[in-house]
Amino acid sequence: MKRSIGFLIVLALLLSLMPVSVVIAQDPEEGAVETPIEAPVEEPVAEPAEEPIEEPVEEAVEAPIEEPIEEPVGEAVEEPATTDDSVEQPIEDPIEEPGEGTVVGEPAAAPAVAPADGVSSAAAGAMSTAFAVQNMSTTAQANVSVEFRNEAGSLRNTLSELIAAGANFNFDQRYDSGKPDSTGASFAGSAMVSSDQPIGAAANMVRIGTVNSYESYNSVAQGSVGPILLPQILAHVDSGGLQYNTTISIQNTDTANAASVHVIFAPAAGTGNGTAYDYPVTIPAGGTVYIDQDTTPTPAQIGSRFFGSATVTSNRAVVSVVYSDGGGQLLLAYPSYTGGTSDKIAVPSIYKEVASQGDSYSTAILIVNFGATDATVDITYIPDSTAYTVSGKDTVTVPAGGALNVDQRYDAPSITSATFMGSATVDSTSGHDIAAMVNLRGGSRFAMTYGGVMGGGGTTAYLPISYKNISSGGYDWSSAVLVQNTGVANANVTFTFYPSSGSPIVDSTAYPVNAGESAQFDLRYDTAIASHATFIGAVKVTSTAAVGVMVQTRGSGGTGDSLMAFQGLMP
Repeated sequence: MKRSIGFLIVLALLLSLMPVSVVIAQDPEEGAVETPIEAPVEEPVAEPAEEPIEEPVEEAVEAPIEEPIEEPVGEAVEEPATTDDSVEQPIEDPIEEPGEGTVVGEPAAAPAVAPADGVSSAAAGAMSTAFAVQNMSTTAQANVSVEFRNEAGSLRNTLSELIAAGANFNFDQRYDSGKPDSTGASFAGSAMVSSDQPIGAAANMVRIGTVNSYESYNSVAQGSVGPILLPQILAHVDSGGLQYNTTISIQNTDTANAASVHVIFAPAAGTGNGTAYDYPVTIPAGGTVYIDQDTTPTPAQIGSRFFGSATVTSNRAVVSVVYSDGGGQLLLAYPSYTGGTSDKIAVPSIYKEVASQGDSYSTAILIVNFGATDATVDITYIPDSTAYTVSGKDTVTVPAGGALNVDQRYDAPSITSATFMGSATVDSTSGHDIAAMVNLRGGSRFAMTYGGVMGGGGTTAYLPISYKNISSGGYDWSSAVLVQNTGVANANVTFTFYPSSGSPIVDSTAYPVNAGESAQFDLRYDTAIASHATFIGAVKVTSTAAVGVMVQTRGSGGTGDSLMAFQGLMP
């Protein structure tokens, strides 16, 4: 019997130059977009929410993969062209010194060619998506089917694909391989993915405009009636020379009944952050709604500037994804949560003013408290090398039912070195359920967001898409896999690579990752893929101890935000 997975992705169909949103009902595993947009969309961006969290960190970029890889997954074409072996700079060496002015929680500053303040994401350019589905069975072929429904919930197309054990398939909405409307018309809506084997998925989205932007994000678990917490919501928030607005996408996964939904906006503590408001909306059976904070709710309802969070409740199962636009230049996707955890949360990629390839990268951690009283949270930073120093840990208070933004440039006194690159753990010592996400920004060009690893991680992770030296859309894309040991015992990590075409590549080396530490594997230089000229496909990570895994992809060359990230899928 087939199992479904619920997953929502927001996209616009590039061919029609019309904004499109696609929601995929994916499995409870979050998914990663396999190979973004088959024909890469020109430049996947990861877009850190620089303005994210409570108050953008000023310009903090996540600091792409340590030396970020240059090409984000998103732009990778299914069958990448061969490029030379050398990727711009090993992700590892990234940063060196951050610049200022960019908010980690908030989108970075605006490039000279940014559109006017308040421009909506759709107005900034045409959007398209591609989602990669990975078969998480190691023994059986997966029979996968995808149903595309438009905003009104009408079925517009059905696609099927056989995916080999461990492998992936990229459904690119711009081409026949992922066409959402059988007539070839422009499309905005959602997709439901089902399979007779366990599967996971991730999405890449691209916006083509004056400045191209890319982003990746994990699929959403099966629908829920809520409450679904959206940690960061922005309306007309200025940061680093750019203005940020979010768009909330909500999919009704019930294909038989309309959903009565309430989106409750809650401003962050402090003055000038907006007004609380309950926004009601009805979503047709199987339909999707997009709520753009540039115009909705109105300034009379939530204020002329809104900085805070929102909660979604419904009488039918729904899923939600939020994406943020920074002045038409940066594109970010924020995770949503149906609950938190009182266990430690791992965040594998943390930066403070790290200089890399002419940009300065910094991060900000946004912590959300699901409790009815204030939560006490400890943040412990783990440096990647002796070049960075830490003294003790930082203890913060997260308001009841609210969020707190911790910018590593300003709010991390335990980091005693001028710059920092490493990882961190976020621990609710008061026993409250919390969640955490990270916004990273690199200069005025790069940004991305990823969710923290909850539940202690796992011993197996699936990465629907990754790249090495893939030339696409004027960029050279490469990825780095970050592995954080979340336990107290040392771990040995192994990799199996599944090219989009060809036989699996088994890396027989066991790579050590010490307890509590993290390691970065740049596919340009590390693992068995280092000896291959190019690679595009899925990855399976196996560990002898619990770990958290994420992928960072960067596209070198070209212009615009070509930095992306997603979390590894844990069965």
